[in-house]
Amino acid sequence: MATEASSDTAAPQPAGPASGDTATPAAPSRAAPAEEAASPAEASPTPEPADVPGVGGPVTDGEFTFVVTGVERLGATIGEGPFSETAQGEFVIIRVDVTNSGTEARNLSSSDQYLYDDQGRKFEASTAIFALEDADKTFLEAINPGNTVTGAPLLFDVPAGVVLDRIELHDVFYSPGVSVSLR
Repeated sequence: MATEASSDTAAPQPAGPASGDTATPAAPSRAAPAEEAASPAEASPTPEPADVPGVGGPVTDGEFTFVVTGVERLGATIGEGPFSETAQGEFVIIRVDVTNSGTEARNLSSSDQYLYDDQGRKFEASTAIFALEDADKTFLEAINPGNTVTGAPLLFDVPAGVVLDRIELHDVFYSPGVSVSLR
């Protein structure tokens, strides 16, 4: 380690990058403990339950304010007749009220929303949403500034009996998103 310290402090070490194989590992090994120490304090992969609002609490991402109003397990089949859809596991619907606080009309896209279970698995919204009568609230209905769409459905196909943890809601696909606890 004294060698590493002397190589870092010696001024004529620009030749060190030529032997960068030995200098490069020393720098990351020094930075890694600092990163490891900062990571647990800064964030964890799954937000802590105390830090995550629950059902009924407003959360904001970008120009949308979301309120999760309900969680329902619909079973393995939704819709009727030729419009019915069958899940790989079971369908879960998350109902949200969405308010546009921006200055232009915006659409809520179900494909930008993600559901997580208690194992940290991430589920994308199901395209079977078109079998629901009110699917237009999620895809076709523009939300004008200051207006709220109530009960917009977000449909997910998850393993039967899975324990739901949280939903991650996004204004648009590239926004950071905000989590709501479903526990």
